[in-house]
Amino acid sequence: MPLWRSASAKAKLLQGIPLFEGLSPRQLGQIARLAEEVEVAANKRLTVAGETGRELFVILEGSALVKTPQGRTEHLGAGQFFGEMSLIDGGPRSATVEGSTPMHLLVIGHREFWALLADAPLITKQIMRTLSRRLRKADAAFSAYP
Repeated sequence: MPLWRSASAKAKLLQGIPLFEGLSPRQLGQIARLAEEVEVAANKRLTVAGETGRELFVILEGSALVKTPQGRTEHLGAGQFFGEMSLIDGGPRSATVEGSTPMHLLVIGHREFWALLADAPLITKQIMRTLSRRLRKADAAFSAYP
C-alpha cells in the first residue's frame, strides 16, 4: 500500500473527524504532521475495551470490526476513525477494534497531540469549543428521555 505522502491529503481526511470540527486547513495541517502512517495485518487487534488508550486511528485503506462490551458491532472502512476519546484523556477504550483486512492507518499519539496543543492555544480553544458543544448536545438528548 502506498504512503500518503501529502500532508494536505492527511489534513483533508482529518477534516471529517468531529473532534477537529472548525479547525482551519493550516491547523489541520499541524495535526496531520503528527500522524504516523502504519500498516497492520488482517486480524490485528488495535484496541481492547477497558484497556488504556493513547491514540487516534484513521483508516486510509482496509476495514475493521468494532465490538462494544454491550454486544454492539460495527464495521469501519476507509475515511473512518476510532480512538478520539482516548486521544484526549488517555482513558480506557470503549470498544475492541480488530482489523478485518490488512489496513493502512494514520495514527496520532496522545503525547505528540498534547505537545501540539500546548504550543497552539488556538487549536486547543477550538477543540474545547467543539467538545463543549458535543457535551451540551448529548446532555440535551439525555435530558429529553423520561
